[in-house]
Amino acid sequence: MRIRVMSQLQRSLSIELPSLVPLQLPSRMETHLWFIRPDEVKSTSLLKHYSQLLSPTEKEKVLQMRGDELKKNALLARTLVRTTIARYQTNNEVDPKALMFKKNMYGKPEVDWQNYTNCNNPPLHFNISHTDSLIACGVTVHVPVGIDVEDKERKIKHDILAFAERFYSADEVKFLSTLPDPEVQRKEFIKLWTLKEAYVKALGKGFSAAPFNTFTIQSKVGTKGEYNLCKVCFDLNLHSGIE
Repeated sequence: MRIRVMSQLQRSLSIELPSLVPLQLPSRMETHLWFIRPDEVKSTSLLKHYSQLLSPTEKEKVLQMRGDELKKNALLARTLVRTTIARYQTNNEVDPKALMFKKNMYGKPEVDWQNYTNCNNPPLHFNISHTDSLIACGVTVHVPVGIDVEDKERKIKHDILAFAERFYSADEVKFLSTLPDPEVQRKEFIKLWTLKEAYVKALGKGFSAAPFNTFTIQSKVGTKGEYNLCKVCFDLNLHSGIE
């Protein structure tokens, strides 16, 4: 699986919000990851222009967020989704403001192409995740995608092994228990959490419908940063980000 990473910052979306340059769709064995670092978007006038892309419902949800930073991040997340998806419609120009979304039975957002006429759409999938310092969107064609990003410095308030026993599989708990260094154990716990979150998001079900202890993530022997998904029969694209 090949991954292309692209940054979409204020220099990519100008004040005038010009027509987006169409991009080639990902291949069947490729995932495109787009990201924004909120602290690099400082122009208030630019944020006002971004808000013009949102639907009335999205604008209302942004305004309901508590605090300026949360409102800004919510606005940037919706902008990233709309402009990213609009870039891939190479046969027809799509206005990011015109895009409509729906949710599956578990609440995962999807593009509602039935409400967009005269558009020959590819089977495009997307997923989004964010922290305070990073917003990321994954895009694939033909196969579901799940993405999760976490702060690598995130502290675990609970005892890590006790917490893992509540949510992780027996094999994952056993793996964590073999790590004598508490800091290494914390990092591996977060890494597993990120991968498992990405998996259930790719399923489109969420934590309640796909509990973390029903499947196992294992690192591939002899590799660095590659993992196997065990005890399930799905072939999905999983992507995690540890800042």
